[in-house]
Amino acid sequence: NPEEAAVFKKRLTEDPFATGLITSENRDVLLVYFLVRKGMDYLDMMDRVTELLRPLKEEVTVTVTGTAPFSAETERFLTKDFNKLLILVIAVILLSYYLGFRSKRAVFIPILLIISGTIFALGGMAALGFKLTMVSIVTPPLILTLGSSYSIHVLNAYYSFLRSNKNLDKQNAIITSVTGVSPTVVLASITTIIGLLSLLLASIQQTREFAIATAFGIFFTALLSLTLLPAFLQLQRVPEQKKLNELSSDFLSRLIHFIGPRIIRKKYAAFIIIALIFTGFLLIYPRIVFNTNPFKYYPPNSDIIKGNHFILEKMGGLEEISITFSPKTNRKGFFLNPEALNSILNIEKKIRKLDNVSFLFSYPSYLNYAGKVMSGKEGFLSSRGLNLLVARLFHTAEGDQAYFYVDKDFTRLTTTIKVYNNDKKQPIDEKDTAELKSRLTSILSDNTPGTMEWQVSAMSFAFLDLSHQMRRDFLVSTLGALIAIGIVAFLAFKSVRQSILALIPLVMGIFSSLIFMVIFRVPLDMTTIMVSCISVGVGVDDSIHFLLRHHLNEERYPDNSEKAVYETLIHAGRPIILTTVSIVSGLLFLTLAQFQPIRYFGLLIVFTLTTAMLATLLLLPPLLNKKNRKMRNNDE
Repeated sequence: NPEEAAVFKKRLTEDPFATGLITSENRDVLLVYFLVRKGMDYLDMMDRVTELLRPLKEEVTVTVTGTAPFSAETERFLTKDFNKLLILVIAVILLSYYLGFRSKRAVFIPILLIISGTIFALGGMAALGFKLTMVSIVTPPLILTLGSSYSIHVLNAYYSFLRSNKNLDKQNAIITSVTGVSPTVVLASITTIIGLLSLLLASIQQTREFAIATAFGIFFTALLSLTLLPAFLQLQRVPEQKKLNELSSDFLSRLIHFIGPRIIRKKYAAFIIIALIFTGFLLIYPRIVFNTNPFKYYPPNSDIIKGNHFILEKMGGLEEISITFSPKTNRKGFFLNPEALNSILNIEKKIRKLDNVSFLFSYPSYLNYAGKVMSGKEGFLSSRGLNLLVARLFHTAEGDQAYFYVDKDFTRLTTTIKVYNNDKKQPIDEKDTAELKSRLTSILSDNTPGTMEWQVSAMSFAFLDLSHQMRRDFLVSTLGALIAIGIVAFLAFKSVRQSILALIPLVMGIFSSLIFMVIFRVPLDMTTIMVSCISVGVGVDDSIHFLLRHHLNEERYPDNSEKAVYETLIHAGRPIILTTVSIVSGLLFLTLAQFQPIRYFGLLIVFTLTTAMLATLLLLPPLLNKKNRKMRNNDE
């Protein structure tokens, strides 16, 4: 009734701790807190909360924020993006197959294989208890696009073999072509799986789950492309010779024939490009930004973000830091001692003066307020009766928070502070968080009595530690992947030179991607941090394919290095471009996702793989050319 409402309003106005805790400074916002069980179905819970709040919204403006709403919104975004992206990726793969081979059989058979591999991966995720997260949501699109490259290699080898061996029967053509391309597919899948499994070195659980699930799917798509795809081809009729000839004279083939002679002798230009990219990477690496702020993952115009900004601005932030004090020896009633309470009050006074601290609440501060009301002066902490009365008031809180601020034995006190950047009207960034943590640690270390110990916990500090983990994970997993891929390349080619050449296009792609990130201010986060490892595994496929083909041509043209390189470019260039275009076209649709990390992931991996492909076709030919001799007639 109106009388009770007036009394309630008066108490809120007079209580100095209400402002910033449950009311805004001008009293136009009232905040209500609810504790929810961890791990419950937040999406279902928030749907029920929305329904319950519907009548209230007709009278006042209602804004909901917190861990549960953000978790529910994340699940909603991921589900929406998952369905949309999966359909778009499948559509573009179908189109790329048809444009590459001009055949319906080259469209539907491979798509069945890679969908089967994706189903295997999703089944594996379910069996292992992995949930769909902002990291693993890219698993199905990745398997679909990366797995399509293996079928392209097999189909291209089969069609090329039929074109050059017109009189060979279908079964022998399939056996010979699949046998010839198997080393490329096997090595490509092995390097991709190694690149993915290098993410097991990361300390973030979601990243490790993504690595296992995606590697599982890649293994099955590669296996099916070498077993089930040839079986399907055996059931189909042989393509017409006219259609096979069209493939050898299409735009891609003509383009490769055009650029081939113009790049083979450009060895010095290749070295200059490599030096420029490497120098650019060294200059920009310290400027790479790591984003651990989850609020930046959502569209800025979404209701959850607008509501969160509204409450943050009105309440001076919601981000809490907890400082827990306890005696070094477990003495019951320790914090009934006025000296212990005064020492904590003095620490709190210093903390209140720190930049970006918007609110502080604790048992000693409220006890001090109660003593001031009773005696008219601050520091009235010696009354045991008042101490026990205030403690009982705190202990009347229900649930998990009952003994949060002061335990029943008075052996532990907790001070909570809220932080917010009032100047920028936004949560404090990583730089401010690091500075606050340093100054807070200094105050506690210098002013806590020797009889006490303290501990600080905060989500923002956890995110700060996560940023350091991401830097470490990025370096360790990328270096681990490069070393593992280098070992595989050495075992395949039995040559250090060939191993280094296999890695050059890949490294150029990763370095160029990092330069791109700094220029366009794209941060590394829990999802984009995986780009380098995935690119290591996938990007090296092109160079391995190129080098395997070059090894065969070196045996055919032992006295003509240029001829060997040129023939390699002609025969390997088309499938390399087709596989990359297929992968890139599918992953490009990730940039349409509403979730920012997924958009950036799609953008970066597309850029990295495209750059690695260009480096393979433009840098490897001049680097492989051992003699700068005039190229002989192409028909020789």
